[in-house]
Amino acid sequence: LVMPFGRGSSSGSSVICEAVRAGTAPAAILMAERDDIIALGAIAADEIYGLVMPVVVLAPDDHDALLDGAAVTIGIDGTVSVPDRDTGIV
Repeated sequence: LVMPFGRGSSSGSSVICEAVRAGTAPAAILMAERDDIIALGAIAADEIYGLVMPVVVLAPDDHDALLDGAAVTIGIDGTVSVPDRDTGIV
């Protein structure tokens, strides 16, 4: 899931945490701006259930450069690899 920023209340953390537990959360969340509520939900899921959902804050230019529908790879260190627009090669 790619979004510029979070929007909502503090209950968003529990929604993220429970979505991770239920297996309905996105594989990862990529954002242009830091959001403590979303990060807290991912941290809680890891601590309570041992389930990881990466939350990565991208540089604004990197966020804006993502194409709709592009597949990305997130490394264990948080690096994001995006396929080349023309060749599709990472």
